[in-house]
Amino acid sequence: MTSIVALDIETTGVDAQKDAVIEIAAVRFNGRRVEDEWSLLINPGRRIPPFITQLTGITDLMVMQAPAIKNVLPELNNFIGDSPILGHNIGFDLSFLRRYNILLTNEPVDTYELASVLLPSARRYNLGALAQELSVPLRATHRALDDAHTTRGVFLRLIELIMDLPIHLLAEIMRLSEPLEWGGSWAFRQALRSRSKEIVSAQQVRHAYQGPIYSEALPRPSAPLQPSDNPISLDVDETASILEYGGAFSRHFPQYEYRPQQVAMLRAVAESISYNRHLMVEAGTGTGKSMAYLIPAALWTIQNNNRVVISTNTINLQDQLINKDIPDLRTALGLDLHAVVLKGRSNYFCPRRLETLRRRSPETSDELRVLAKVLVWLQTTRAGDRAEINLNGPIERAIWGRISAEDEGCTTENCIKRTGGICPFHRARQAAQSANLLIVNHALLLSDVATGNRVLPEYQTLIVDEAHHLEDATTNALSYRVTQWDVDRLLRELGGPRGGALGWLLAAAQEVLRPDEFVVVEQSAHHAADLAFQFEHLTRQFFSALEQFLAEQREGRQVGAYSQQERILPATRTLPSWADVEAAWDEAEHTLSPMLELLAKLLQGLSEILPSLPEGDEELFSTLSNLYHRFTELHNNLEAIVFKPDHERI
Repeated sequence: MTSIVALDIETTGVDAQKDAVIEIAAVRFNGRRVEDEWSLLINPGRRIPPFITQLTGITDLMVMQAPAIKNVLPELNNFIGDSPILGHNIGFDLSFLRRYNILLTNEPVDTYELASVLLPSARRYNLGALAQELSVPLRATHRALDDAHTTRGVFLRLIELIMDLPIHLLAEIMRLSEPLEWGGSWAFRQALRSRSKEIVSAQQVRHAYQGPIYSEALPRPSAPLQPSDNPISLDVDETASILEYGGAFSRHFPQYEYRPQQVAMLRAVAESISYNRHLMVEAGTGTGKSMAYLIPAALWTIQNNNRVVISTNTINLQDQLINKDIPDLRTALGLDLHAVVLKGRSNYFCPRRLETLRRRSPETSDELRVLAKVLVWLQTTRAGDRAEINLNGPIERAIWGRISAEDEGCTTENCIKRTGGICPFHRARQAAQSANLLIVNHALLLSDVATGNRVLPEYQTLIVDEAHHLEDATTNALSYRVTQWDVDRLLRELGGPRGGALGWLLAAAQEVLRPDEFVVVEQSAHHAADLAFQFEHLTRQFFSALEQFLAEQREGRQVGAYSQQERILPATRTLPSWADVEAAWDEAEHTLSPMLELLAKLLQGLSEILPSLPEGDEELFSTLSNLYHRFTELHNNLEAIVFKPDHERI
């Protein structure tokens, strides 16, 4: 490996244009051998904020006699030379130093970018957390030289992880990164060079990712649950005896503790399930409520084949139920009990949409990071559940949305046809059909209610745990939320003649249409792009009008720790500031409506040429259809919120 320099700086703040450097350190190393190190305190020419002193331990007195940054930069520049520069979020460090026209051509290497890809399931990606995760000795943090050494140690461990990747995956990530400026490229390029003699087969190139979802045999679909027409009631006394002294639980669990409140709750639940009654229970901490409802629910579903749905608010409780409580129950009672967790579509990745993004190649470094992270994650995941990976921030979550199974145009038939049944969401749905106990969250339960029971398989019994969160969950599930950032992201995905979905449409259509037919499509796409540009400008005016309205309602008060909420009453609608909101949306809507009409026509034309599109472009219809549905949802909801009096809160 060639020499590389680990760099770290400490500053008076995070704004490269306003704040100043107070310490710089650099460590040159080659492999595990440290060749040299360089470190200096810097006089920032201003007072160091108290919180920075508390964070770093650097005081005004310590830097009083230190040199100014301009006097030390030539020495730093000579130390680094043309070596690649390593850092954790290295763009931050370079933004302060490149103001002085140094280090402009050195290739940056970012341990944050590398860790995001190579450790997809890490809980945090800050330097200290990564050092602990990778068993790297952690020196005193927030001093430049210590952090530079820690960054070096983290980097060396990450290089080991890169070297352990399958060669075809290493080559694929390198291929995807070639057109982009990405802080992980240098490390992947070095690793690929050192393994250049390994052979990559043509099949591995076509299918760059392998893993349990792709390679393991598909499980045979279990027969759907057939509920009993004449269910048999539970014997409440016999059910309660499981928790009594000498019962099944006390025999199975050596540390079992009898709790009368738990037995009382179990009896109430058993009677409620048996006689089809509603029951509300307030159970204090330590009651053992999970087992109090799981035992009668399990016996009921085994005895009658009637599915029981259990809804929770938190993932932690779902994990506890599926990984601990239900296995304990199954073992203690010797039950052949099939329990499944089912989540919404957006929680599972879609193999078809992932392959589309891979074939088209990412357009930004953010897209590349998420795509590479998912490809690495696929080496181990069996569930394809986004809860297994760390999607860091709204940008990564938005990119996940483009490869998730949340696709308006996806049906079971299309899924099986295009993916051969390997789709994680399809597998989860299949498993749910035969589940005795189906564990969901409140959001999915409410989605099932809102769609007329088209989300979950048929069930007769519902247990809502953490029910005190149900009101908030209902508000979230049945409300609509949109920000300027959401609109901008939607418009970026739509794109124009040279990018996004519209650019993809023109490139695909040009290959299969006659010139005269293509001209019509091209004109429509250009017109749609022009309208989208106008809509972007007009929505900014709309959100600005909303901001002015909310500021007027505050009457000079500052926004507190909680978001501002306003009820839009009939009297509110007579205010001049609300009239400005209506006028701004009305103008934006007059641009959005014709854009939607054009998209509908483009979709219709696309459906007619779909069979003749090249391999990989058939996903274009699904992508454009999904965008059309999301723009329509935006139109309908904002139209209702702004003009209809039955939508009374923003």
